[in-house]
Parts: sequence; structure tokens; C-alpha cells
Amino acid sequence: MQMRSNPYHLPLQHLKDITDNFCDDRKLGSGGFGVVYKGVLQNGNMVAVKKLVMSTPKSQNQFENEGDLLMTLKHPNIVRLLGYCYETELIYVPYKDKFVFAQDTQHLLCLEYMPNGSLDNYISDAYVSSGLDWHTRYKVIEGIAFGLKYLHEEATVPIIHLDLKPPNILLDENFVPKITDFGLSRLFHQNQTIHTATYTGKFLYSPTAAVTWR
Repeated sequence: MQMRSNPYHLPLQHLKDITDNFCDDRKLGSGGFGVVYKGVLQNGNMVAVKKLVMSTPKSQNQFENEGDLLMTLKHPNIVRLLGYCYETELIYVPYKDKFVFAQDTQHLLCLEYMPNGSLDNYISDAYVSSGLDWHTRYKVIEGIAFGLKYLHEEATVPIIHLDLKPPNILLDENFVPKITDFGLSRLFHQNQTIHTATYTGKFLYSPTAAVTWR
């Protein structure tokens, strides 16, 4: 796998190889619909592989929405999409007292690896004694603000994240923050007004602008 400037399709077998067939030892975390694994390339570099595990129409739409948006985003404070995989394979499954072949479509995203994990690891009570110093905190806050400014004002079409919270802020080796998890995000055209009748993010972290765009 070569690091190219634009995301490209990756074979499913390659993603299995670099994650040791998605083994539990490589698991970095999990969310509502997906699990993230650490992938190790032949040259020793690491990537993050996000795998859709709960395949419903809603989860597929959110997963594909995230991939489509990340394809268009390029900013130092937005997690970088390296590649993607939508591939169907035949699997052997039980059906009416026998085993049959069935088609199983895999949805995966390959993202840049963030060795320092997510922001919530450093601001929760469990980490209060080993949290971030004030200089690093300022850098993290500033980076998040730059990332949001890019999404709202500088992207080709403005984007509302709709699920911004500490677990969705990842930190690289230098504690540069990267906004991630765009499954709920929406494009905002200038002639639109948004009123969220059904809101799907965590309301505790939902900014007023995400509920009603003014």
C-alpha cells in the first residue's frame, strides 16, 4: 500500500492482511456501527481501518456518507482518508439445517493512524493526573477551531458535523487534533435553513448552530 495524494480503492484481502484478519489484538475502538483496527504496512507504517459491523440501511448510509465527505476534505485538522473498500465476498452460513453460500458486502475505510488516541482519554476523570498541559490544550482547542472553520467556511460546500465531541477528536504524535466520524454530517447549501426535527447526535455536545443554522 502506497500513500497517495487521493483516496483509492483497496482490496479486501489487503486490509485483512494488514489487520491480521481483523483480530481483537488490533482493535483500537468501536462505535455504534463500526470497529476500528490498527493496520501495519510492510514498511512498518500504521493506518487505522474502520470496518462496518452492523449492516443496516441506516448504518450503511452513514458509513457511505462519511466516506463520500472525507473524499472531498483536505485540511491538517481533519482526519485523512487514505483508501476505501466496498467489496462483496461469498461466505458459508447456516440456513434451514444446512449451510449455503451467501453474499456479504464489506464496507471499510482506511484512515491515517492517530497514535495518541482520542481527546476524551485526556480530559476524563480517570486521566486527570496525566492530562494535557495548558500549552497543549490551547493547541488542541485552536486546531479544532481551525478544522471547524474549514468545514463551515472553506470547504467546497459548507459541512455541519452534527456529532462533534471528545471521542471524535483524534490526536496525532504531536497532539495535533483531527476531527473524525462524519457519519451524521450534512452538506449545507447557502439557500437552505436547517431545523432538525429528529436529531441523531448526542445532545450533550450539540452546539446551537447544529440544531438551527442562523
